Amino acid sequence: MEYQPWPPNSARRAWANKFQATIEILLFSGLVSGILAALPVYAIEGQRALMNNAVSTSLFLLLESGISFLLLIMLLKLHGERFQDLGLRWNRWRPNVIAGVLLVPFLFLIGAIVSSVFRAYFPRYYMETNPLTNMIHTPQQLGLFIFSALIAGGIKEELQRAFIITRFHQHLGGAGVGLVLWSLVFGAGHYVQGVQGMAIASIYGFLFGLIYIISGSLIAPIVAHGAYDTLALLGYWFLSRQ
Repeated sequence: MEYQPWPPNSARRAWANKFQATIEILLFSGLVSGILAALPVYAIEGQRALMNNAVSTSLFLLLESGISFLLLIMLLKLHGERFQDLGLRWNRWRPNVIAGVLLVPFLFLIGAIVSSVFRAYFPRYYMETNPLTNMIHTPQQLGLFIFSALIAGGIKEELQRAFIITRFHQHLGGAGVGLVLWSLVFGAGHYVQGVQGMAIASIYGFLFGLIYIISGSLIAPIVAHGAYDTLALLGYWFLSRQ
């Protein structure tokens, strides 16, 4: 049997980096933070609280975001990285803010188109309203939901997307691969909103990630995501409830 030498150090280091990047993505994917955040909520409110109670759901989102932020800080410190390395920079913030604001109407248009497609061709999966908004019954719950959406959606999810795309860019086949895969995972994570909600979330996630890759900045995705969530919740409260 012919002797096969160990791979060169560079090859072993590359595989080690791939493995480490994969572990870090799994750690920051929401699996760990979601479980840790759900435990106290389940213990206090019961398992169905996340689907039927606006306060418990909002607290879960905020707690999960806080745990995610701590995990991100640890992972960045491990590599000597900063939030600026993920694109959270304020240079040229004005054009990025404008770009984020201009994206919001297109997000609503895309949501309306996808909803129309589901209503016409996939009526079994069509949903008239978002199950999460249906649990909002008071102005106080609306305010808490908007705040938790800004933290969990506008900030945490965009930092999460940037971190994962960056790790793919560095070690796992490129930013494009990371963008596509994480957009699908991001959509699947919205399973409580049904198949239609998962489809819309996947498209939104892809657009947010694409803007991040093109601009190299997180400002536009954060502004667009936060503004969309806020306007969608306000629209539900002031229009759909009438």
